[in-house]
Amino acid sequence: MKRQTCAIALAALLTGPLHAAGPLVERPWTHYNTLLEMLKMEKFYAAAPALRDKVIMQGVIHPDDPTIAPKDVVLTIVDGADRQRIVINADGSFAVPFNPDWVKANPEVLTSIPAGQKSKFGFQLLPVLPKRTQLDYASLMGPVPQANALIKSQAGVLRFMMPTMVGITLQFPKTAHASVSVGGSKPVDADAKGVVTLRLDKALMAANVPVTLSELPASADFLED
Repeated sequence: MKRQTCAIALAALLTGPLHAAGPLVERPWTHYNTLLEMLKMEKFYAAAPALRDKVIMQGVIHPDDPTIAPKDVVLTIVDGADRQRIVINADGSFAVPFNPDWVKANPEVLTSIPAGQKSKFGFQLLPVLPKRTQLDYASLMGPVPQANALIKSQAGVLRFMMPTMVGITLQFPKTAHASVSVGGSKPVDADAKGVVTLRLDKALMAANVPVTLSELPASADFLED
């Protein structure tokens, strides 16, 4: 299934990664603060923690060459003798660790990307949900208004280009026969792909009704307008 994430601004055309079959050769690429700015993460971390605690922000890389797997791209933050590799997942998503000391020092970021190959970089927002099957509606849907408020406050003049989050999608294993019950209503069954789609209901949010998941989902994404 193609995840319905907030994959925004995949527009920064940069050099692409080395093929997995080749030797790992790192070279200077950019600096920490530039990487944060490129992925708009400096705006995300500029918000108070209480305004972003229900949302995760990740980078995304998509090599132009379809034979190059995103997970084979190597990015490494080098701060003196300290080296921290940024792990890239199979779908191209990756977390950039936030370190105030690095913001001050602005360390170098190395890459395995050789000159001449290109990739697209962007970012995505994902909801943070409690890891339990019994929860309330606000815990399930709280990330939706928080994400919209965060986009509105941090996107500046570009906010008209950003999507509006209108709900949550839950991805369950296809063989799970999963379902979600909201407020004691008839359970919503997962579709053939194991996905349950729930749109935000303001009345249910105000009542903060109980929610029961048949099991924990493998992942959660925002439903965009």
